[in-house]
Amino acid sequence: MGFDDLDYDKITEILKKRDEEERLAELKKKRRLRGSLVTILSLIPWLIMIAVWVLIDIASPGREMTFITSFFNVQFGAEPLARPAWNYPLIYIAYVLMLVSLGLCLIAITINILGKRREGEKMKKSVFIIGGITIVAFVFFIINFWTVIF
Repeated sequence: MGFDDLDYDKITEILKKRDEEERLAELKKKRRLRGSLVTILSLIPWLIMIAVWVLIDIASPGREMTFITSFFNVQFGAEPLARPAWNYPLIYIAYVLMLVSLGLCLIAITINILGKRREGEKMKKSVFIIGGITIVAFVFFIINFWTVIF
């Protein structure tokens, strides 16, 4: 009877150790997935903000409209091909892209904060930086283009 109890205890201990190792492996897998998701969700707003900057640059008034005329300093006719006013459809597209960027930042920050509950997980600073940049740009948009947007 003593021999059976010893085997049972060893088997139970081995199974508990195996279950704990599987649980830790699953937890590491979830951490990696969460970290990858936050990284992707912080990269997309950076790309969106670059696109917004390009759209604002293209939509601004007083610029020559074509690359060829500005690059080669060529002028067709008496006046350069310059836009007299803001291109409001491009401004509206930039506004919508900023809303998407802000939404992705908020989702990434939420995932980042919820994942931080466990020890050993780091906060992604890039998410907070692009979130701040997006909020500042969003406020700038509201102040300067509220008549166009609303």
